[in-house]
Amino acid sequence: MRDLTEWLRLNMRVCLAATLIIEAAIGLMPQLENCTLPSVVGGMDHRMEIPATALSALYFVLSFWLMLGIRTGLTAAVAAVLLIGPAILTTPDGDPALAVKITLVAVFSVPLVLFGGGRYAVLETKEAWMLDETAEEKPAQASI
Repeated sequence: MRDLTEWLRLNMRVCLAATLIIEAAIGLMPQLENCTLPSVVGGMDHRMEIPATALSALYFVLSFWLMLGIRTGLTAAVAAVLLIGPAILTTPDGDPALAVKITLVAVFSVPLVLFGGGRYAVLETKEAWMLDETAEEKPAQASI
């Protein structure tokens, strides 16, 4: 069962990173501004070009960190806040397609925040409840 949850967290990490890289591509490539995909950055006014570009660059960096598994819990929390917050602020009337994207981001990020990134993480934390019950503890070494 532990292997299954680790693989699920790995897949959630990759899906959240893919969502972030799509947002970054829409924000950083001007030819994708008029695409039909629901986008947080695409919904911003032309007055907000600099914040949209900065947000897109942050999405790119966060997606890279998620793919590598660097501090996955913290990275997933920051990514969720940076995706959900601007989406709510830029579309006060609501957009059903964007609401689906926000829901998926929340579904992907909550397990990562709570339990970590799963397998193949660069900086993996080891809590006591994540260790195998069959793992033997190392004997204490005598001090000299």
